[in-house]
Amino acid sequence: MGASKIIITGGKLIDVEAGDIIEDSVIIIEDSRVTAAGSSNDIELPTGADIIKVDASGRTTLPGLIDAHTHLQLVPAENEHETLIKSVPLKAIQAASNAQKTLEAGFTTIRDLGAEHLVDLAVRDAINDGFIIGPSVLASGYKIAPTGADFRIYPPEVKISGQYTMDSASEIRRATRELVALGVDQIKIMTSGRTFRKTSSPDTKVYSLKEVKTAVEIAHDNGLKISAHAHGAAGVKLALEAGCDTIEHGTILDKADIEFMLENNIYLVPTFSYSSNLKRLKGDSGIPDYSINKALSSRGKRLKSFQAAYQAGVKIAMGSDSGMPFVPHGTNAIEIIEMVKAGMSNLDAIRSATIIAAGALGIEDRTGSIRPGKDADLIIVDGDPIKNIEVLSEINNIEMIIKSGEPVIKRGEYTCG
Repeated sequence: MGASKIIITGGKLIDVEAGDIIEDSVIIIEDSRVTAAGSSNDIELPTGADIIKVDASGRTTLPGLIDAHTHLQLVPAENEHETLIKSVPLKAIQAASNAQKTLEAGFTTIRDLGAEHLVDLAVRDAINDGFIIGPSVLASGYKIAPTGADFRIYPPEVKISGQYTMDSASEIRRATRELVALGVDQIKIMTSGRTFRKTSSPDTKVYSLKEVKTAVEIAHDNGLKISAHAHGAAGVKLALEAGCDTIEHGTILDKADIEFMLENNIYLVPTFSYSSNLKRLKGDSGIPDYSINKALSSRGKRLKSFQAAYQAGVKIAMGSDSGMPFVPHGTNAIEIIEMVKAGMSNLDAIRSATIIAAGALGIEDRTGSIRPGKDADLIIVDGDPIKNIEVLSEINNIEMIIKSGEPVIKRGEYTCG
């Protein structure tokens, strides 16, 4: 639009910090920041020739959505062989395309948790430099993982590049320091095995306490948060004791874990979407039965852990795990729907994908809510997600997306002037 000021009037505003709905709202954006937001009764509208007015009557304005767990370089429909034979430049171009799809779905910020060949850093920087369109990306580079926990083990004559593993505290120290030097925004470490690997169990812990603490110490010393892939009880307890900031998946949480998370401000990112889709597609998914059975078993336990954590007041951040099987990029909001189905209120699910997710990422001082002084990251939705959360999962309902004060996506008809 090219105007120095944007005024949005007439619509509902979801105040995710206060938990309030403002029926007849005004939002004023100047350059890249929000300068005023609230009831039309309390805000005086500025005048001038450089103002663009957006009439949001009949619509709802809320903060730009945040996905705390994505994998931009992954393509859900690909099998492992197809991924391995693809060139790194093609993977990077696909990741850029996936980033744009994610933005078009209303997500103005994402955290990418594990990419080979530093593809996530390249996409982040290309977006920041204006070469491509996408959300703000917090990149982690390659994950800290030991041999056997994640990547498939091939015969010695087969060499696969870009899949790094670390098998001692010294190797972890060097890898974490290297990631910091490369400019990552956070560190990701595996503390348990995976559900999709035949020889990897989600119930086992894959590092010692000393090894995980090594990565945590280096991350925190450099002002970075560290997330832990943790499914089973052993991996969860290891991540908590070592001081990780977010628990990704959190399949098995007991009362002591939940109390520890509350006391230490540790966030849960449950990632329901892929197992929900597997449940619907069992028998016709193309995924081996052993993977499906482990994933579905994991889902039942994860639902119970999620419900216990939610009822206790643990901070839960929305993370779709997009890029995993049956979680296409651009359908990230399905995770919000799944959390509601699991027992979360519509408002809390929206908070989970905005201000709570911003807190998990350590960026709540600049985004995650529509407040004066924060980045103008917001979406205008046709419908009311407080009454019907599923409006967020239909991309055509996301009629306007503003990122850092710039309207990057516009759908529908607006009265502007």
